[in-house]
Amino acid sequence: MIFSISSNLDKASKITESSFCGLNIWERQHIEEWVRTNPEMLGEDLLVVSIEFDRFSNSNDRLDVLALDRSGNLVVVELKRDSAAGYADLQAIRYAAMVSSMTVEVLIPYYIAYRIKYYSETLSDGDARDQIIEFVESDSFSELSNKPRIILCSEGFSQEITATVLWMRGFDIDISCVKITPYKVGEQIVIVPKVVIPLEEAKQYLIDIKRKEEVKEQSGRKYRPKTMKILIDNNLVQAGDKIFLKNDLDSYILFEEVNPIFQAEITGKLGQSDAVRWAKDGEEYSISGLTWRIFKDLHPEKKDPGGVNGNWHWVNINGKSLLEVAEEYLASKI
Repeated sequence: MIFSISSNLDKASKITESSFCGLNIWERQHIEEWVRTNPEMLGEDLLVVSIEFDRFSNSNDRLDVLALDRSGNLVVVELKRDSAAGYADLQAIRYAAMVSSMTVEVLIPYYIAYRIKYYSETLSDGDARDQIIEFVESDSFSELSNKPRIILCSEGFSQEITATVLWMRGFDIDISCVKITPYKVGEQIVIVPKVVIPLEEAKQYLIDIKRKEEVKEQSGRKYRPKTMKILIDNNLVQAGDKIFLKNDLDSYILFEEVNPIFQAEITGKLGQSDAVRWAKDGEEYSISGLTWRIFKDLHPEKKDPGGVNGNWHWVNINGKSLLEVAEEYLASKI
């Protein structure tokens, strides 16, 4: 319930809840665009990677919004403008199953097409990869999870859908419901979003359980800041420090210390795609993005090396990988 307070603060007036149908608001034309430009409407920070995604084999279905969360999970967003629209849960499950095998490499062309269409931004494959990797808040991220999440977003949810969602959550399927309620305030429309499943009071408990399970599955991997941030914030590296692509290289790569291909320097920056400057061309890159490019360029068949963690492959002047330097520092603080 929403109230409007008068300018002299002496009167509260109730603002009556409206409906999308009554306000002539449509799913694709309006709601989808609002969510696309303001994904936080769904209750969290998401990177939208495609709209009206229809690249499914032997299917004409269209996924409303495909996004990525900060943990590296694909998020399938199914939009409905009212609770009378049935089968939203079934549609979303089907879409999640169809994108579950998607890799970063497969996702990149769709993300590039999305950025061109909606932002007139032309990205190379490397730029797109860097943006995706930079968005994920995990230094160990290299590939998409094979368990996409689902968000159902609507003005309301029938009892059948809420019962189904709660039942699926009991089987460790990450599906949630976000209710978006329209209000008419003068000549404007105000949208109030609310996560109704999971319940707010249970949300932190569920987050704690999920983190505990992830730690167990990933053999004790810790949640921590990105390696480069640890190194720079704690003066473990300085701007201008030389680093070398030397550690754990594939058999087809022959390291040459004097070759600029294997040399870079720390820039001291923590923004997107500017952590290191490559000696070969003087340009700035993210450390994993640069590593991926070099590995691909040096491969006899120019094959995609897949996900790489640049901090593991680049070493400092003492021959220690940047990842090891960061891990040793963190261990010393325990």
